[in-house]
Amino acid sequence: MQPICVFDSGLGSISVIKVLMDEMPKEHIVYFADRSNYPYGLKSREELRDIVGRGIRRLEGYDPKCIIVASITPSMLVLNDLRLASSTPLFGVYPHNSLARAVESSSSKGIAVLASRAVVRSVDLHDTFKAYMSRANITLVDATELIDMVESGRFLQDGAEHAIASICSRLLKDASIDSIVLGSTHLALIEDALQSLYPNIKIMNPVIDTVARVKAYLEEHGILTREKGEEEEEKVRLSVLDVDKDEHLSSTLKRLGLRFRPI
Repeated sequence: MQPICVFDSGLGSISVIKVLMDEMPKEHIVYFADRSNYPYGLKSREELRDIVGRGIRRLEGYDPKCIIVASITPSMLVLNDLRLASSTPLFGVYPHNSLARAVESSSSKGIAVLASRAVVRSVDLHDTFKAYMSRANITLVDATELIDMVESGRFLQDGAEHAIASICSRLLKDASIDSIVLGSTHLALIEDALQSLYPNIKIMNPVIDTVARVKAYLEEHGILTREKGEEEEEKVRLSVLDVDKDEHLSSTLKRLGLRFRPI
């Protein structure tokens, strides 16, 4: 079976994988956590083009239906260039649709985009938000502390919700904010905790948009897996590269209840 391949520089891909499994439970997924290059956000455009290009070429060896680059920074900065050199459909994660929905639905027009320090400081990425800034009060919030908490696995430890609340109390002081856009795939893994802390704030998750685009592509091309067979539920649908060399990755996947096999 041709897989869907997913990768980024850390654990953020897991948020994409979880939604893929919910929306397309019959698909086989190959996951590459390029943790030796974490974080992608601190790399130059040239470095990103080389690193992500190598990741794509490695995953093309699995003859995938498509490859998802599950990181916002390379999706916005280099993915268009890399599409020119690949015959495999490449999907990225982009905040645009989530931000547009937030602008349309916000009553106060106070919107926070939680992102990495690199995204917040990037001129290239900042320019993408300009089209929306005339229609709402958009604040780019450096949520690196939360992202690192996810990457380290501390978000799964006892007391994590208290730690998340403490960090957010410093980051989200503007009382007019009624919408949050998750500008990192890592943050999607603590979406439930954020929603619990801020029940009256709408949280927009770009991962949902990416998976919807992938599913629509597979349906349009007649390659969405739908078959049912004996012991279907027993099949392991997730294969993880190099996981036998990464105890942290293996432990995190298990704690999140994801069944996988190493490759």
